[in-house]
Amino acid sequence: MVIGVVSDTHGNGAGLRALATRLYEQGVRVLLHLGDDYRDQDAAAGTGLQVVGVPGVYCPEYRDPAIPNRRVLALGELKFLLTHTESRHKHDSPGDLDPELTSYEVHAVLFGHTHAPTLEDRQGTAWINPGHLRDRQDRGHPPTYALLHLRPRELRAEIRAAEDDRLISAKIFRFQD
Repeated sequence: MVIGVVSDTHGNGAGLRALATRLYEQGVRVLLHLGDDYRDQDAAAGTGLQVVGVPGVYCPEYRDPAIPNRRVLALGELKFLLTHTESRHKHDSPGDLDPELTSYEVHAVLFGHTHAPTLEDRQGTAWINPGHLRDRQDRGHPPTYALLHLRPRELRAEIRAAEDDRLISAKIFRFQD
């Protein structure tokens, strides 16, 4: 199973839709959106992808109790935490999951906010930031996304350039059960 991951689209619906269309053509069926802007994920509607997202901390949806700010999602045999930030935030609701504590219960923490693509192993948990999908370079980084190749007890994460799908970095995470 291959999963697409994006974050920090910041109004670049056209870019998200183009990427979602390409990903679907490549066999991806699930796209995870890690916030900013939450409503941007609507741009992927009609592409055939199942889209699951969480809001960014400054999105109005972050204060809507009907929309989870963080969520744990099982895909294949692996469990993921979807969050916009990698730690608690001043705008969190009292019942929101703490990413740092929840990381011990999942195989991978998927986060955004910094716009910096990241593939790190932190005490046996994969911490992955796909970067940003703005329509220009931002905070010193070009627009990027992540592809996650899921296998039992293994995750191959790739950071790719949004412009041409060029591989920027990759890391294999192996998990013990």
